[in-house]
This record gives sequence, C-alpha cells and structure tokens, in this order.
Amino acid sequence: MPYELKLKTFTGPLEKLLELIEERKLEISEVSMAQVTDDFLKYLKTLTDGHADLRMIADFIVTASRLILIKSKYLLPDLTLTGEEETQIKDLESRLRLYQKLKPAMKMLAKLWSANGQEFSRPYFLSRGFEANPAGIFYPGGELDLTNLAGAMQNVFESIQALTMETETIREKIMTLEEKMAEIIERFKTATETNFANLSSAKSRGEIIIIFLAILHLAREQIIRLEQEKDFSDIIIRKSDREADQRESGEI
Repeated sequence: MPYELKLKTFTGPLEKLLELIEERKLEISEVSMAQVTDDFLKYLKTLTDGHADLRMIADFIVTASRLILIKSKYLLPDLTLTGEEETQIKDLESRLRLYQKLKPAMKMLAKLWSANGQEFSRPYFLSRGFEANPAGIFYPGGELDLTNLAGAMQNVFESIQALTMETETIREKIMTLEEKMAEIIERFKTATETNFANLSSAKSRGEIIIIFLAILHLAREQIIRLEQEKDFSDIIIRKSDREADQRESGEI
C-alpha cells in the first residue's frame, strides 16, 4: 500500500503545548510553559485513558516531566537546578520556538501533498534529469566547506562520547520527616515566626522536599500556621495558639 501522510490527525507533544500557549495568547517562555502545565497533564490523562499509541504517550511523558520541572522551579524560587536540568528547560523552550516557526511550512507541505504537487528546492535538479535518476545525487549548499564539515563531525564525536557510561558513588545522609518536624518545633522555642526560605537555605533538593512535607504535616496538626501574601511568594510560618497551649501544659 502507498504511504499515506495524515497531518490533520497528528498531535505531538510540541504541537499540543504550542496550542495551549497560543490559546492563552502567551509568548513562549518558561513562565508560559509553567502556566499551561496542568492543562498539558490533563490532556496526557486523556491519552492514557484512551489507550493511545505507547510511543506517542512516551513522547508526551518526556515533555510533561520537563514541564513539571519548570513549574517546580517557579513554585519554589529557591530551588537549585543542576546544569543538566537547566539545559533541558532551555532545550524545550528553543525546540518549541523552532516548531512555531516551522508550522507554516508544515501546512504548506501538507497542502502540496494532498494536491499531489511537486516542489524542488534547488534549480540544479531540474537540469540534471532528477525525475529520471532520483538516486545518487548530492548537491551541498553554498555555505558548506571543509571547515564546517569537520566541525559537524567533531560535534558528532563529542555527542557519542557524552553517552559513555560513567560510574559515580553517591553518599547522602539519610534524614527522616520526624527529624525535620522536631527541628522546626525546636526553632520555635526561641522564635515565634520564620519562613520557608530560611528553613531551606543552602539545603539539598531532597532536604528541601522533606522540610516542605514537615511544615505541611505540622500545619495539619495545627502546631504551626502558614501564610502567603500572594501566589509564589515566600511561605510565612508562625507558631499557632494550640502549639503554645501544648507547650504550657507539657504535652510537647
């Protein structure tokens, strides 16, 4: 059977992400991608419920993971990302901008395909019997020279070397949620107020997550009160009245 191109039914992760951004009339940026993350995850849920192609779902999951990373960065402004994670964020942004520029060309090619139209990018082919001998023709662009070709090959070699497996021994101190809760309660023996930035300053990512879970647990138990002046601002932590009463009675 002849190959059949069906662009109208195609929906890739970049296509969907760009669609969500354009629906909100936003410019492509890390902030806009953080804002549409929830909508993208809801769309991904519809794919998994509908038993879509596993390869396509995998592509969506990869993009979703980077969007969650971007949103986490803005929810926790003090969160320090690794160089690789920062590169992944910039890579997604640049790929999305490139895809936006290519969309008009994709529509034009789809129109030509549906009309059985033919286009040749270089007049050279028209004078060399391209239709009669479509194979074995290589026509480099005018900007290609030995230096550019050598540089391209060097980039290929460096990319292959970057994929070489490396081993590294990681030793990390094990900490518990209970320990962090006790540290926060101990802090309130000499203070009535603190904030999340002070508690998480100079801490590793894993420790920041445990601290965040600890303050949520203490807030649920009404030992502390949490306040936030506006979206994405620092979290203010205050000792609750219940916690003060418990200290006076010797319960904690």
